[in-house]
Amino acid sequence: MMRNWDLKKKFLIIFLVLITLPTALYGLLIYNQTTEVLKNQVEKDILERLDKDEQNLLSIIRDVESMSSYMIYNDDFRTFFTTTEETSSTYKNSVKGMKGYFTFQLMSNEYISSILLEGRNGNRLVFGEPVSGDESALDEAAVEGKGSPIWSDAYSVTSGWGGEKYVISLSRLINDLNRITDPIGMVRIRLDQEKITKSLEVKQGYYLVMSKSGEIILHPNQELLGKKYDDPAFVEWVNHGEELVYDFSYNDHDYKAVKKRLNGTNWTSVVIVDEQDLVKELLTVRNSIRNMIILLLLLGAFAFYGFYRSYIKRVIELTDQTDQLEKGNFSANVNVTSNDEIGRLGSHFNKMVKTIERHIDTEYKLKIRQKESELNALQNQIDPHFLYNTLDMIRWSARLENAMETGQQIERLSKVFRMNLNNGKTWVTIEEEMAYITSYLELQKSRLGERLAYFIFIDDHVKKSFIMKQLIQPLVENSIQHGFKELPRQGVITIRCYQVEEQVWIEVIDNGWGFEKDKHDTGLAMKNIKERLAIAFGPPFGIQVLETKQGAIVRLILPLLWDENTRENAGEKS
Repeated sequence: MMRNWDLKKKFLIIFLVLITLPTALYGLLIYNQTTEVLKNQVEKDILERLDKDEQNLLSIIRDVESMSSYMIYNDDFRTFFTTTEETSSTYKNSVKGMKGYFTFQLMSNEYISSILLEGRNGNRLVFGEPVSGDESALDEAAVEGKGSPIWSDAYSVTSGWGGEKYVISLSRLINDLNRITDPIGMVRIRLDQEKITKSLEVKQGYYLVMSKSGEIILHPNQELLGKKYDDPAFVEWVNHGEELVYDFSYNDHDYKAVKKRLNGTNWTSVVIVDEQDLVKELLTVRNSIRNMIILLLLLGAFAFYGFYRSYIKRVIELTDQTDQLEKGNFSANVNVTSNDEIGRLGSHFNKMVKTIERHIDTEYKLKIRQKESELNALQNQIDPHFLYNTLDMIRWSARLENAMETGQQIERLSKVFRMNLNNGKTWVTIEEEMAYITSYLELQKSRLGERLAYFIFIDDHVKKSFIMKQLIQPLVENSIQHGFKELPRQGVITIRCYQVEEQVWIEVIDNGWGFEKDKHDTGLAMKNIKERLAIAFGPPFGIQVLETKQGAIVRLILPLLWDENTRENAGEKS
């Protein structure tokens, strides 16, 4: 039925069904898929950021624990913890050494607020920010820990530099090195909660650390520190939930939380992000896709109108005038406004009408001219075999005239021509390719004389394997034309062909000027070979330029192709 429709109807249906509808449907599909992919990517970014912050926090914890472990083995600290004579030079030297160590730590790690040391003999030293507060519970926890590092939850202290602030601290008994159950002192290292939180800020949402009891250890809001999180379901998910991602609502906002357990502690780190923040980045992309779909539809409609005005309407006009001519109206005429195909068709139509009116046998003359063109085209075709036979005739004439060297050169040129044509074949054996290269090099040697020498080495195992023809000749030609140009010594080309596992390696080596720095892949020949190999095989096969002190080494890495099926399959790729 569609074949009986007029051109306008056909074109409208084709435009709607094949262009507009697929564009709209495919655009909506991409719109929805992109939204989901980008949302998943944002969640993945949050997890990666959480991992990074977790590692940063664990690094801080491990560094602080290492500081406390260092005090067990260091002579200065053991002297401080055990010496009773504070006026002795030994005690003073140990204090001096500790001050240097702690000064370095406080300057290197700004999150360390202060350090407290207490010896069993009553010695007491404070480094860093002076603070005060009830820490008796921490002392008891350290005693129960019997030398293990004990981390506190966030608690409030009064700073001599800035009033009330929140810290978390490590408390640890320092045991005698020789009697590991005998404590000789205690250390407490306090960390500034606000500075730690700033170093762990995420790009979206906020980051918090919660203890197993639900108490907030780290949080950007200082007022929440040391308090229990007010959502029992959230606390239950943090401490016992199996899912890493938790969705919840609060104050008419939807949130997404991601958690990670901090190894070696009873803490869990959590990132909470408002889902509106997640979709902010998506909106730009989604709006761009929506605008792109609308733009494509508008452009399609504009193209439809323009195509109709430029082509369909003119074709309809031509059809109407043809109908007039068919009815015997020889005044039919098409308005020609351009020189495109339709315009030329209209011109031909007008000429045809005039021709019919004048009863001129233009049709026969056109046929005669067409036959003449075909005859000229046939006469201009050259049979390649005629070229071979002509070269053979010239070669034998040269031999009859005792011009043996000229005859050899003509014979080599004939072989080169035959190889170039090769009945349209793309694939030849390595043995055939090397015979072609030998003929080409002999022709070049006839021109250059003693200025050129060459050596060809072929592994017998790969002679019958197949490669694309004329892969090596452009490299040899490069060496002669560029590498040996004005060379003050004899140019030597060495070609090596051998098997490496299931690959064929072909190396073209010369002693010429070599490649200019960073320009070994800019030549036309190199680009052509690289593109042919990329299309035919792809990685790991291709072309390599190896470094050498003199000259150039170019290596072709090709697959080992033996039978006809393998060769044909490779040929299909190319």
